[in-house]
Amino acid sequence: MRKSLIAASAAAVAVAATGTAVWASAGGGHRSSALPAADSVNAAATPRTPTKVMSQGFADPGALKVGRTYYAYGTRGAVRHMPVASAPSARGPWKLNGTDGLPKLGAWANPAKPVWAPDVSRRPDGSYLLYYTAWSNRYRHMCVGAATAKSPAGPFKPVGTGPLECVAPKAARHKGLAPGEIIDPSAFTVGRDHYLLYKVGYNGAKPWKPSFLVIQKMTADGTRKSGAARVILTETSEPYTVEAPYMVKHGSAYVLFYSAGFYGNDTYQTRWATASRPTGPFKKGGVLMSTASLGKKVRGPGGATVMNDGGTWRLFFHGAITLKPLSRTLYTAELGWSGNRPHVR
Repeated sequence: MRKSLIAASAAAVAVAATGTAVWASAGGGHRSSALPAADSVNAAATPRTPTKVMSQGFADPGALKVGRTYYAYGTRGAVRHMPVASAPSARGPWKLNGTDGLPKLGAWANPAKPVWAPDVSRRPDGSYLLYYTAWSNRYRHMCVGAATAKSPAGPFKPVGTGPLECVAPKAARHKGLAPGEIIDPSAFTVGRDHYLLYKVGYNGAKPWKPSFLVIQKMTADGTRKSGAARVILTETSEPYTVEAPYMVKHGSAYVLFYSAGFYGNDTYQTRWATASRPTGPFKKGGVLMSTASLGKKVRGPGGATVMNDGGTWRLFFHGAITLKPLSRTLYTAELGWSGNRPHVR
């Protein structure tokens, strides 16, 4: 289960040609003017094996680059809520900061339950916005909340008294989709429009209902909903589920990366889909990474964040160190493109 992430901009704050500051996210894939149609990664170059950059557990990574420093945010492990790691380069060395990046949850959340899939982006005013998944005492399932900080390492402080999203949107009911827990948030910004993406669905629920991915437009500061949410992708032929959405703009296309399969075994994988606008409709493209496609050198690759790092496209994702007991950690790899079709280098 993705418990999800966002990629970071190569610049600390992206500035448009007019000089207006705009959002910068954990992968740089959130400002169309910053993303060239043809990137510098040559698809014909010699493939490279993804690099494991941490040895300890660090699942569902979110990634952000601020200046020359890389930051990664993981699902609860080394600390109570949100471990934070940093490095001078994408390949490391990565070092855990040793402090909890989210020491206190929102009043709506149960602090005794795990916190999943943090996603951090930098706002135009220079502050940092965190989306995270936690257990709602009221709804009795996982929901998405927000927090802000002055530093990319935190500490992040919760925004508001309630979650951002806890109930499946009306658009899902119109499509006959079932409600479920809300997990795996990530941010996407294009121009002045800021969006929240997330997954809806109970894993393993009976009778079975397909999980699905949702996009919700947000206010300029990213902390309140604006308008109705839309379902952008539904589980069909994927193994078990769809989750961990992460979007970038490449050329004229909006590329949605997502995880599928069971997070605790080799069926877990990363897939992609494309659309001509961020709200879809999306056309599924296929598998980007799987245990088999990576020659079994990485098991269950998922929870991917994509970063346009000064012209080099990068993936940050987790793979399993062990399956029993399950332990996942941080990997990175370069991403190439054939047109708007992504592939791992």
